[in-house]
Amino acid sequence: MKFKIRSWSLTVYLGIIAALIGLLLRSYFVWPQAFNFRFMLHAHSHAMLLAWLLGALILIIYQQWEIKLSQSTKILFYGLALSVVGMLCSFPFQGYAAISISFSTLHLWLSYVLFYRLFRALKNRGPSAKLLRTGIVLFYLSSLGPYCLGPLMANEMQSSPWYDQAIYFYLHFLYNGSFFFFLLAIIVHKLKLFSDGKGFQHFYLPMLWGSIFSYALNLEYSFDQSWIYLLAALGSTAQLYAGIRFIKAVFRKRISNHLKLILFLLFFKWIFQILGSTPLIAEQIQFNRFLLIAYLHFIFLGIYTPFIWEMLKKRIPAFNKWMIAYWLLFILSEIALIAPSLKLTPGFQSWPILTFYIYAGFVSIWLILAFSYLKNLRKNTSYHLESN
Repeated sequence: MKFKIRSWSLTVYLGIIAALIGLLLRSYFVWPQAFNFRFMLHAHSHAMLLAWLLGALILIIYQQWEIKLSQSTKILFYGLALSVVGMLCSFPFQGYAAISISFSTLHLWLSYVLFYRLFRALKNRGPSAKLLRTGIVLFYLSSLGPYCLGPLMANEMQSSPWYDQAIYFYLHFLYNGSFFFFLLAIIVHKLKLFSDGKGFQHFYLPMLWGSIFSYALNLEYSFDQSWIYLLAALGSTAQLYAGIRFIKAVFRKRISNHLKLILFLLFFKWIFQILGSTPLIAEQIQFNRFLLIAYLHFIFLGIYTPFIWEMLKKRIPAFNKWMIAYWLLFILSEIALIAPSLKLTPGFQSWPILTFYIYAGFVSIWLILAFSYLKNLRKNTSYHLESN
């Protein structure tokens, strides 16, 4: 039981740090400060992706599938968290350099071992386990991206499109591949979908191939080729087809309004991907950083983070009330990012500070959810994830 408390405490506290760094980055546009923005952005993204999202999903998976944790597996998880601490202590000061790369590599190698053990434990455990095992394979696939960076840097190719594509490859198969299939697996397992096996392959195969082919959406940033747009459209359409089948299956069950909203946003994610496979819109996103950030926040703060809170809600008092505030501020924060890109705020000099206060409110709700959960986690050592 101590491991559950310590592991979730580490995961949530690192998520809090990631959120606060995000607030610091937003403040930079109002009150420029003496720190390297790009270096701090690396710290923020690594903590959010690897500590909060990946860490929480791993803990939920072990809990939901009731997989017994050996002492060595617990040590592996602590190692993952501590390696992120190392990244947080190095990225803000040196960016991608010897120390930060060492901690990133350590995290990757420890993840290999933990996921190998999890992969073996999930053998022959039904459709949901197949989705999980697919997510693990996609995690291994994503790691090919970072391994390409060293040779590219050695050949002084940091300015080449291949350097960017190595990063995009990693990110795509991490959060559009691995994390995404983990989320699907948890929902399928929780709601006991496809338990008879019927219709599973018609959902699984298009979703898998769609996830692979939709990597072409990232190729659009570097290459202007018609076959890339076609491949991106095919992948996005396949995901939309599979997603509709999945959402129909979920809506036959009794689910919370928050989960319905998350699925609604997932549906729009697939629509956005189809739109992004057109040259006109792809070009707009390529040259507009704020639209890209809005899309990433849409995924991380509009889909993955609310899903994690949804899974932990029985230990968060007044959950529904706080989530209403979360959703309202999330929508406002998205508008704050998109409005300047659409030239809706010309001459509005107070816009940067207004967006900072919106995001500060959003982070405040995040902190309330986090500390409420941690408080009840320690009070109730027999805590469990919601089962229905």
